[in-house]
Amino acid sequence: MTELKKPISRRTAKPFAHYARRIVVSLEPGDILAMRLERSTTTFRAPLADVYTVLAGWHADRALKTRRESRRMNGA
Repeated sequence: MTELKKPISRRTAKPFAHYARRIVVSLEPGDILAMRLERSTTTFRAPLADVYTVLAGWHADRALKTRRESRRMNGA
């Protein structure tokens, strides 16, 4: 892997929700994830560690919910 020294930006394949605009996602130096809507100047930034923590939490919550539903369906 190489170190990130300049921002890398990509657009989503499809428009986002009712905005009819694609999301532009950027990886920025300093381990920052940035997102904005196309043709918009408002950018939302978050440290990658925070994004990872949130996603890992969502995954754990979903797995717990699935296990609980499975137990309920099996009568346990």
